[in-house]
Amino acid sequence: MYCCPLLCIMAQQLINGIHLYYEVHGTGEPLILISGLGGDHTFWQSSIPVLASHFQVIVYDTRGIGQTDAPEGVYSMALFADDLAGLMDALQLKKAYILGFSMGGAIAQAFTLAYPERVSKLILAATFAVMNSQARLFLDAVLAVYEQGATTRQMFDLILPWLFSARFLSNPENAAYLVYDEDDPYPQPLYAWRAQYLAQQHYSSLLFVHTIQVPTLVLAGEQDRLAHVDDAELLASTIQHAGLVIIPGSGHLINYEQPDLFHEHILDFISRSIKTGGQ
Repeated sequence: MYCCPLLCIMAQQLINGIHLYYEVHGTGEPLILISGLGGDHTFWQSSIPVLASHFQVIVYDTRGIGQTDAPEGVYSMALFADDLAGLMDALQLKKAYILGFSMGGAIAQAFTLAYPERVSKLILAATFAVMNSQARLFLDAVLAVYEQGATTRQMFDLILPWLFSARFLSNPENAAYLVYDEDDPYPQPLYAWRAQYLAQQHYSSLLFVHTIQVPTLVLAGEQDRLAHVDDAELLASTIQHAGLVIIPGSGHLINYEQPDLFHEHILDFISRSIKTGGQ
């Protein structure tokens, strides 16, 4: 795991009734990164070195994955949002830049709607106001296969083509990204994956997302099969102070397919005042 030479804190605290694992890298204004479904804090390992040279970057394991507790029961975006508020309280942060990826983008929306005064700027990457029908059908099928006894390796192989573009998958230089990690010390239990997914499946911000007032950047992969460009356009056109960037040729994991563009747009957005009206 990358550790910023300026500051690196790895800790676990009792927050909102669970032990929540988080890391702090770098110094400066706080930027909190929220991973998507089935992703722990290591999802951001390629972004931390870049972003921590500009900000105090906070990554964490959401409820149900990694080194954070995975209690049984119903999860919701409101619950995830309260977890994040508790983490900010523990770190004594009044406000932060919030970046949510995929399901993390739904968490970021729920957090911004519940705690608008705590968000300096909002970045929504590869995400949606409500899951589109294609993603819903695919992930329903994934859950069914998982519940029938598929191994985590089999699940990885099933989901992989939905995460990257065909161009990325066919390039042998990207082979390292396509290898299943057999040595994951904190594999996610099926019941926790299900709880996270059902929280995502049931979430919709369609009736409320227009009330978000903070400056927002929406990032989307041109060839994303899970969070479509249409989903991004809906967010950007509905949120009043929103900008939209489509990453050419990229699939869902734009931070891995086009890391330079991904980080460039994040840094540029945070450092300036963006135009309004989805421009």
